[in-house]
Amino acid sequence: MKILIVDDSQAMRKIIQWNLRHAEICVDKVFEASCVQDAFHIIESRRPDLVITDWNMPEMGGLQLLKAVRDAQNSVWFGFVITQTTSNIRNLVKDAGANFIVSNPSSLSSFKAQISQSL
Repeated sequence: MKILIVDDSQAMRKIIQWNLRHAEICVDKVFEASCVQDAFHIIESRRPDLVITDWNMPEMGGLQLLKAVRDAQNSVWFGFVITQTTSNIRNLVKDAGANFIVSNPSSLSSFKAQISQSL
């Protein structure tokens, strides 16, 4: 499986990679992007199987990325790792076409369950 991790924090991208590895998610290739523009380019050119993104980033956030991806008729599996989730955010994410949302910090078992359920 090819996965794209989108977060403006390099440390957070590494934490997500660590979680994927330790949750025993089969990963063949990981792409990283620190901004929405780079992420959209990677999605179009590299065709990942799964996109995991942050909610808040400079310039544009993960929700804008999801909307752009869906507007381009791309059905890639898409999820969020978000520090503070509210019912409003969960509804926005679901309505925009996301497959999952994981609260951060979360336990490794919760991370694995959320991603595994959506795949």
